Amino acid sequence: MKSLKKFALATMTCAALLGFAATSHAAYQLSDEVKTATPALLMATEIGVKANTNAALANLPDKSAIVVMSFGTTFKDTRAKTIDATVEAIKAAHPGVKVVTAFTSHIIIDRIKANEGITYPTPEEALAQLKQEGYTCVAMTSLDIIPGMEYAYKDAVYQMHKNDFKHASFGTPLMYWQGQEDQDDDITATMKALSTQFPKMGKKDAVLVMAHGTPHPANAYYAVMQDRLNELGYENVLIFSVEGWPHLETVIPQLMCK
Repeated sequence: MKSLKKFALATMTCAALLGFAATSHAAYQLSDEVKTATPALLMATEIGVKANTNAALANLPDKSAIVVMSFGTTFKDTRAKTIDATVEAIKAAHPGVKVVTAFTSHIIIDRIKANEGITYPTPEEALAQLKQEGYTCVAMTSLDIIPGMEYAYKDAVYQMHKNDFKHASFGTPLMYWQGQEDQDDDITATMKALSTQFPKMGKKDAVLVMAHGTPHPANAYYAVMQDRLNELGYENVLIFSVEGWPHLETVIPQLMCK
């Protein structure tokens, strides 16, 4: 699934911070006609890749690091094939830049430490350690799929710690833009990549894609994903979630009608 290299690269754009270019549609730009934007308006229009420069630290030397954030998993084999593989791809793409893996789940952190003797920091702990070690340019990247509760938490961490560094940035999850206002359509690109894993299906066959679900409004992304699958001709592929909507009970009647 080569398109999902975006996991490791495109979503962590940091522009000049780490010396690599941002995509042209990385962030929302406030209209040039707005000359008296208030702090609240500026904060509200922080959409897409976020970046911050602390002028008070301008004289500090550049020392760059990347923090790769995810929920984490206690399944060692799965972690090696997913999170660890992504981190290694990021390291290979940015030689000489320190890369730190941080988990948001305290339960997972504790279980891995107890069972494997490996200590993963939380995002807050990772940033505090980088600051202590003298790092001044930090790119935060998220391995989230959609901008739900987990992503909102990481965004809050970024907002709380961005001024600890001369430059700081925070990338988007795998699926963020939906093609609005000439932005990229992350949903279609991801569904095309996902479709490469579908088995060959007959007229009476179907594929169910199980999602986690969230109380966050970003749960609406699942409906957009279903729309894009239908546009791509995969009307026999249905998405359901464990804790959100649509439920399994929502899609079963659709299977009976096909």
